[in-house]
Amino acid sequence: MAVTIYLDFETTGLNIFHDDIIEYALLDSATGDSETNLVKLQNKRNVSKFISTLTGITDKMLISEGISVQEAVHRIKDFIIKHSRIGEDVVLIAHNGDSFDFPIFRRLLKEHIGKINRNIKYFDTLRFAQVLLPRLHKFSQANLCLLFKIKNEKAHRAISDVVTLDKIYRRLTSIYSCTKTNIYDHIKLVYEKI
Repeated sequence: MAVTIYLDFETTGLNIFHDDIIEYALLDSATGDSETNLVKLQNKRNVSKFISTLTGITDKMLISEGISVQEAVHRIKDFIIKHSRIGEDVVLIAHNGDSFDFPIFRRLLKEHIGKINRNIKYFDTLRFAQVLLPRLHKFSQANLCLLFKIKNEKAHRAISDVVTLDKIYRRLTSIYSCTKTNIYDHIKLVYEKI
């Protein structure tokens, strides 16, 4: 069985190749353990007004409360290692992860530490929702919260988003099958259809 960990990044903008992370959160679905931190700006960029309005995160918060990006990446790695064993699959789950969170995660690893001694797999709940709910017009996390009547009190804050994502994923898996399924079944459904 795989370890499943929810992942979310907030960034200075929407460019996965150039924008800095400003917050991250991880949540182990089995234990409920979590890790979240604000991250100091590294490339002398400011948080855009759009992102600051969306997240509530300001440059001032990052200066006073943030950790360095290097430390953030090491803490992410340590969290993954702490919650898994060598040889065990670790599936990172994110909403819109294939287009946003996973490329950022891979970029951060490459820039700061190289590889993690774990077999990392990725699962995007946005794609899962697209397969399971083809008539739905919008697949954003906010829209799925409306559909499933899930409250996300602090949307676009990383820890709130991963806690909410856990609830969304559980609802999607109940739509997928009334019998017990696992992450490998979901990966096969989503990625082998492409």
